[in-house]
Amino acid sequence: MATQDFSKLYYRTANCLTSDIIADFSPVSRVLGADTSTGMGVVFTAMGTRFDMQYVAKEAFMATDSYESDTRSIDDTPVAEVMRYVRSEIIAGGHVPEAYQELTEKIRKGESVYAQYRVFKTGCVGSDVLFLISPAAEDAAKTAENFMGFSKKLGKSCFCTNEYQDCGYLLLQLGQTDAANAQAEAMKAMLENYREIVTDDSYVLDALLIQFPELSEKIRFIDSFIYEGKEAVKQVKEDIVLHESGIIQRLYPSRRVDYQKLLADANVILPKRSGFDVTDSGLAGGLGLYEPKNLTAISGRRMADLVRPEHDVIMTPCACEAAGLNCAEKEKVVTLLDYICK
Repeated sequence: MATQDFSKLYYRTANCLTSDIIADFSPVSRVLGADTSTGMGVVFTAMGTRFDMQYVAKEAFMATDSYESDTRSIDDTPVAEVMRYVRSEIIAGGHVPEAYQELTEKIRKGESVYAQYRVFKTGCVGSDVLFLISPAAEDAAKTAENFMGFSKKLGKSCFCTNEYQDCGYLLLQLGQTDAANAQAEAMKAMLENYREIVTDDSYVLDALLIQFPELSEKIRFIDSFIYEGKEAVKQVKEDIVLHESGIIQRLYPSRRVDYQKLLADANVILPKRSGFDVTDSGLAGGLGLYEPKNLTAISGRRMADLVRPEHDVIMTPCACEAAGLNCAEKEKVVTLLDYICK
């Protein structure tokens, strides 16, 4: 991003991140506490006027996923892009806050950032479907078993793996474009061998669609894949509270699935969000990884919305957002794949 372009966008971004419209939805405001809609101007304008990135380092990492701000921004300001650029400059200048250095280095080295993560793969390479399991999945083996069982009902063979972790999503969020492109190049030939590419992680989906636009027609989110084969889904009459994928809602609305048609006999409930939008607290989104205490608080806010209606189960299609929501330790949130295979 050229300096001249950045100069203009930076102040527009600061304006967006400090406006009353945006503040309650942006992780940046959480540095100053809950429901804070004023005060960030001190950080983003007074201290940031010199473009000395070290002064906004903590705020930049708190806003690792700023897509929510993009959708509410003033004059279509690309908040997420600006914040990625700020993070890349902070890393290049050696100003990563001490508390964030270890995690940042793990991401840059391609190491796992999830405690429960272990490389897992099963099935035949070169099958009909490549299933990229979320690196945040609670049990990769069980996830693969469920996916293979459902795929078999559709007459499709599959290869399941989590070996590519988040497919470069966090590298992209840190502005490490060269490293992300190198990872994408290493994956490309493999991806081209499959008729369909499916993932249960909306952040993996985002990375794939960014890095492989030419393959977009065969890249699918898990709910779209299941919807196509909805005749194989066992219908149950119960009340289901649904937490939709934030990435799908914000960036790829044309890929949204009609859950009431997918789960025809159920009563699908979509609770409105109050306060902070928990879609910014997905583990791969960065906030939960860098600030676990905030993740617990924000997930708790969203879980308060989800548990309020009378229900039998709380469900989300994204394994990564399920992991984030379950950090609230209130009521178990299940994934769509687990739900249809129970």
